[in-house]
This record gives sequence, C-alpha cells and structure tokens, in this order.
Amino acid sequence: MAVQVDHRLFDKQWEFFSDEAPFSAAVCGIGGGKTLVGALKTLSYMQQYPGSLGMVTAPTYPMLRDATLRTIEEVFPKGAYTLNIGDMTIRYHNGSEILLRPTSDPDRLRGPNLAFVWMDEAAQSDEAAFLVLQGRLRQPTFPHKLWITTTPKGFNWVYREFAQEQRADYAMHRWATKDNPHLPESFVRQLEESYDASFGLQELLGEFVLVGGNPFFDGETLRSMLDDCRDPLRERLGAIKIWKNPSPSGRYVAGGDLAWGQTGAYSCLVIADYQTGEEVAEIHGRLPAEEMAKMSVDLCREYNNAFAVIEANNEGVNVVNRMMELGYGGRMFHRDPEGADRVPEIVRMRLGRVPKRPGWTTTGITRPIMLGDLHAAVRNREIVIHDRDAVSEMLTFVRDDKGKPGPAEGQYSDRVIAWALAVQGRKWATFTSASANQRREALTVRRW
Repeated sequence: MAVQVDHRLFDKQWEFFSDEAPFSAAVCGIGGGKTLVGALKTLSYMQQYPGSLGMVTAPTYPMLRDATLRTIEEVFPKGAYTLNIGDMTIRYHNGSEILLRPTSDPDRLRGPNLAFVWMDEAAQSDEAAFLVLQGRLRQPTFPHKLWITTTPKGFNWVYREFAQEQRADYAMHRWATKDNPHLPESFVRQLEESYDASFGLQELLGEFVLVGGNPFFDGETLRSMLDDCRDPLRERLGAIKIWKNPSPSGRYVAGGDLAWGQTGAYSCLVIADYQTGEEVAEIHGRLPAEEMAKMSVDLCREYNNAFAVIEANNEGVNVVNRMMELGYGGRMFHRDPEGADRVPEIVRMRLGRVPKRPGWTTTGITRPIMLGDLHAAVRNREIVIHDRDAVSEMLTFVRDDKGKPGPAEGQYSDRVIAWALAVQGRKWATFTSASANQRREALTVRRW
C-alpha cells in the first residue's frame, strides 16, 4: 500500500522533526504547531519501522481525545490506519501500533515494551510518568526514542531534563508562537495585550519562567531582550562562545564570576563592548581555577586587553591570583585592603581613591549597588545580551520574602553576577593606546 503524506513545516518544526536524538523536546508557545509536528514525527517513525509499538500520551483523557487524537487523525493518511476508540489504540497498515494513554495515573503506564513514546503537553504531566515511560523503551530490534511537545510550566522536570544543561542523547528545540507563519497576526497581538509579562513569556515565547512571585528584573524588558539573542558565530574548547570578533580599535570590558566551588555552580566570564554594552564573547563552564584563569586571560587579551572586573570572594581569590601570575594584573579592577581607613570600598571609589588589591569584593554594601546598576542597565537597555541562557537566568532571579535578590530555588546566577560585574567594568575601566590595540608598530632602520 503506497501512502503519500505532504506537510510543509517551517524551519523550527523541521529541526525538531528531523532530530534523531534518543530524547528530544519541542518547547514553544501556544499555537506554535508543536502537536502537529509531534504527530508527524510519530507517523514517520511508524512508517520507517513496521511492527513497532509506541505510546502517545497527554495529561488527561479529555486532552488526549480532544487535542492530541484529533491532530493525529488530521495527519495520518485516510485508509492507512484503524482506530479502536474502545481500547484507544491505532494500528497502522504496516503493523505498527500506538497506545493512546493519559498520564494522570503514571503506574497504569507500566507493562508494554515500547519502541517509541510521544508525550504531548508533557509539562502538565508528572515527572513520574516520564520516568515510567523511559523504563518501557525496550521493544527488541527497534531504535528507542522518546519525544515531547509542550508549552513550559515553570521549572519542573521538563526544564531539568532538557534545558538546565546540555546532556548526551538529549536535544531541545524552542520557538515562539509568532514563529508559526500560519497564524494570523491578530492572534498573537491579542494574546500579548491580554497576558502579563511573565505569563506571556511562558505562553507565547515558550520561555521557562516563574509565573507570579517577585521577579528582580522587569519581565517586559527581558521579553524584548530575547529578540537580541542569537547563536554564536563560533564556539571553541567546549566553553567559549564568540558573537563578534574583536575590532582592532575596540575597547572591551569583562565581568567574571569565576569561583566554581563545592556547590556545583558554574564559572562565567562575559566580555562586552565598552561603548555599546553589546556582548561579544563568553566563557561558561565548570572549570578548575587554573584552567579558568588561563582561559580568561587569553580571551581578554584577544579582545585588546579587556578591562576585567573579577569577583574575588571565596575560591575566586585563587582565580584572581592566578590571573595576576599570568601578568594580567594591570588590566584588572583593584580594591582597597579590607578595613582600610574603615571606609566602605564603594565610598572610597566614589571619592576617587584608587583601590590597591586586585578583584571585586562582593559584600553587603557592594552587592546591592552592583545589582542595582545591572537592574538599571537592563531597564534602560544599556546592554545587549546575545546569550539566551543569560536572559533566562535573569528571568529566574527573584526577591525572597525578605526582599533579598538571588536565584530562585534550584537555579543559577553566575551569568547574572558576571553581567553585574561587566556593568561595573563600564563604570571603572581605563584604557590606553596600548590596551586598546595589542598590535604595536616598531620602526627598524638599517644601513644599506
């Protein structure tokens, strides 16, 4: 039986449809076409692997019947399959079969050995369902795959499994409602007018955000800043991203939260254009102090000896000291010795006194100032961030019950702190002709 199915996918849908990762996710806003491409991915697998058994899920039976199944019926070719509504199964003409099941009771998903799974609106299902279904991927002789389609729902298991960090065998594809070219303009516009900032970020842009709560940064501004995010020109050494190459006459500043300690946090160095505040490069990873210091010095030198503001708290002192040993002390922000003149450091700086020791000390006095300056820089669009993960961290940077700003539970703030220090770099940087351009000219005169 020859079956022809012709559907045109836009770029974001196609990238997800063609992804061969064992575990893949399509995370997007409502109306983004995720269920359609999930159904097509299911059909494609069943056509390629006759006799395979899979499971398609939705959070509840009504959602499964009214949304997921309807889309399957729209996509699957007429006459090529049979639907048994009594036991909720679909049998394709080549012997492939899918079980349609709600995830409301994860224990009822146990039993069958499956070749593939598609979880629709997965973020609304419990993590237990995902874990049970992972354990059922063991039908012999078939490639085992599980894919999900969903709109985010806070920072639940979907975020932890697919977005929190890169993992082998996992892939995530994310797009906004407006990326679907088949939607009328009025649809998106009307929803944007109805939704508040955080809810709009989740429902329309497919961002992982805290809906409600007390965010530190303005959600509307961060929503607009996402338009500046893009893939880097290139990546290297598994930790460096480059968005813009250094200009021969460019001036750059760097902010670094480089103290990866026992807590498992990451180190981050951000390099930005001194004049425009535009991000040009970033180092991010869990790197030993020696390696992070060397990598930071090399990248700063590459960007015309960027003026570096490096946090010197706790383990950060080791990184700062190593950067000094590598000869970069002359291009680093310095602070006064602790307790000098018994005057707070930030007051001494504003009085024009030159600090003496390398590195920025984050204290109860300097932390509110650096975060306040970053807040103003974001609000006034004085910086341009290209790293989507940095904006995502700002979306999860909140005030606690006592009003103290910090990362939400389970989240990180290394990129936020790095940017706060880069903003300080724009306040305190000094440049000379030598630091603005590493290439020096020499006059050589020889006798004929």
